[in-house]
Amino acid sequence: MAAKPDYYDVLGVPRDASDEDIKRAFRGLARQLHPDVNPDDPEAGERFRLVAEAYEVLSVRETRVQYDRFGHAGVSGAGMGGQGFGNLDDILGMFFGDGLFGGRARGPMAGADAATATTLTLREAAAGVQRDLDVEVVVHCERCAGSGAEPPTRPIPCPTCGGAGEVRQVSNTPLGQIVRQLPCSACRGRGATVETPCVDCGGQGRRPERRTVSVGIPAGVDSGQRVRVVGQGHAGDPGAPPGDLYVGIQIEEDPALVRDGLDLHVLVDLTATQAMLGATVHVPTLDGMETIVLQSGTQPGERRTLRGQGMPMVGNEGRRGDLHVTFAVHIPRKLEPTARQLVEELDRQIPQEAYKADTGLFGRIRRGFSGG
Repeated sequence: MAAKPDYYDVLGVPRDASDEDIKRAFRGLARQLHPDVNPDDPEAGERFRLVAEAYEVLSVRETRVQYDRFGHAGVSGAGMGGQGFGNLDDILGMFFGDGLFGGRARGPMAGADAATATTLTLREAAAGVQRDLDVEVVVHCERCAGSGAEPPTRPIPCPTCGGAGEVRQVSNTPLGQIVRQLPCSACRGRGATVETPCVDCGGQGRRPERRTVSVGIPAGVDSGQRVRVVGQGHAGDPGAPPGDLYVGIQIEEDPALVRDGLDLHVLVDLTATQAMLGATVHVPTLDGMETIVLQSGTQPGERRTLRGQGMPMVGNEGRRGDLHVTFAVHIPRKLEPTARQLVEELDRQIPQEAYKADTGLFGRIRRGFSGG
């Protein structure tokens, strides 16, 4: 496959060209290379599209910077046919008007998407739930079956466009005379008009309706994500599909567990004696309380990881994060005289070597300072 030519060379401008220089070069080349101006040149269309592609990348500051740094690899999502900045008609419409290539067949318009939201607990998000949600959408009118005409009348072909839903418009541009097909303004592109409007919908063919939609929310969802329910949005024109329903997700804050992606974190409090002597503690998890046996000498900030007890991945419930248990050791602020005597005696009984065996964070910091 031949290497794609440099976009600056395509437009015939230097790499330090101003935005106005790039725009001026594109306008001139578009006039020269448009296929309507070169009907006998089978390669004119491809050359013309390459010019438009170069302009699409170089006319936007962000993509121009990426192109200057990384070349074509830096803008692989942009350009004609990519997912970047639109299509050829959008670019040329800025200079020569919309629909430069004669327009596209309109046909019945699909319905618009609808949106709602729901709130889940962390455990509901982990397990996945089925929710019945009340949403208001536009539906086809039952009385007129979406035609907009009061029964038994029916819509008639639009006298302006003859039922085509489009009208031809001829305009003069710098490229010469261009013929465009535009949606008929009289019938809004439907190709039909209503003489006797339906009494229920006023001739619109659609009306608002509040309905209950059952939504399956997959396990592992997180706040800010959306669940798509196909075909549960607003109704479109007769013969066109409805839009989709998008459900925004919000997860309530859990009193014990903190989420970090697929991982969960929980803080477990220990008394000083529990940390020194060891203890059996109960740790909250998604599935209830789990018992953990601690050995003597548990250090403040020490962590225990329960593998596979975090959140599942959306679409792959077999893959789960971990639950990280961090222990916080609490030291009493006040001691009664008797308790103080016991602690003092304990301090005398514990050799200093027992503290030097510290392998926690502070032990590592201490060894770093001492050179040990």
